Amino acid sequence: MNTMSSVHRTLDANINRAAEGMRVLEDIARFVLENKKLCGAIKNCRHTLREQSQGIASRNTSSDVGTTISTQQETNRNSLHDVATAAGNRCGEALRVIEEFLKLQNTANTVEEIRYEMYDLMAAVLSELGARLKQQWKLCFVLTKDDCVLAWQDTLRQTIVSGCDCVQVREKNLTTNELITHVLKVKEITDKYDVQVIVNDRVDVLLATNVSGVHLGKNDMSVRDARTLCGSEYIIGATAHTPENIESSIMSGADYIGVGAMFKSSTKPEVKVAPLSLLKNVLAHNHLAIGGITSTNVQELYNEGCKGVAVSYAIANSPTPEKVVTKILQREHQSA
Repeated sequence: MNTMSSVHRTLDANINRAAEGMRVLEDIARFVLENKKLCGAIKNCRHTLREQSQGIASRNTSSDVGTTISTQQETNRNSLHDVATAAGNRCGEALRVIEEFLKLQNTANTVEEIRYEMYDLMAAVLSELGARLKQQWKLCFVLTKDDCVLAWQDTLRQTIVSGCDCVQVREKNLTTNELITHVLKVKEITDKYDVQVIVNDRVDVLLATNVSGVHLGKNDMSVRDARTLCGSEYIIGATAHTPENIESSIMSGADYIGVGAMFKSSTKPEVKVAPLSLLKNVLAHNHLAIGGITSTNVQELYNEGCKGVAVSYAIANSPTPEKVVTKILQREHQSA
């Protein structure tokens, strides 16, 4: 057996394997994330690898005993996160093999540097993809239990049964332990209907209760810091009041944008009302219009193309919350 030929075949196979993984990540950065800087950095690593490996080409597919070996994991991809993770792992493993086999040739190489850079770039891709569970909700009920004229459990159940697909728990006057207990009670109800729960402000309570995500305001932890703590399993939302806020929130990796206030709100009367035209800045992203929304003014938002709204007082203060939700979600209200 020609040892040098075997080394070259190993290098050749893994150079292509690494480049393929890079190309998948590059295309996600280019076409999905539309991040020119990230796309360029991955492309640069791919070209540097090709330059590093010039002169190594020893393809012999017909006699390669590994071409027919596969595992179930190789065929299972349920999300873009799975695609990116598989590509990144493929790339990292291949780069490690290249790095080790090049040592046999006493060849100075930069593969180790490429490998470490690709670890960071893969993490950046996953971070920008955001949470695995994110989706565009139609109606988020912002629940403050003391605002409910019915027992909060009854208001919550009626709201969910009528079509609410997300609940945000907003409690400003509970201790941490009380809030955790309350969120778990909310989750016990929502789990029966497969409705997602978001905690307002508190990343620690999110992690303690394992609900779907957290909504962060301008004075809360940054989206980037929250993502560092939460990873890609949890949804992170951000509030935005201006086009600049929206752009910044999207760039920092928020999974959805709460945009407003769209109307005068009894919950936050001090917040300045935003122009309806602000909605155009979030329509390409998951979003919730917030602030003073009722069944009588929601049509104005749908007319602007809004796909999701967050409603608090109009639902909580009603003795018939199911009727309020039904009116808000009436088919004729919905934008095309």
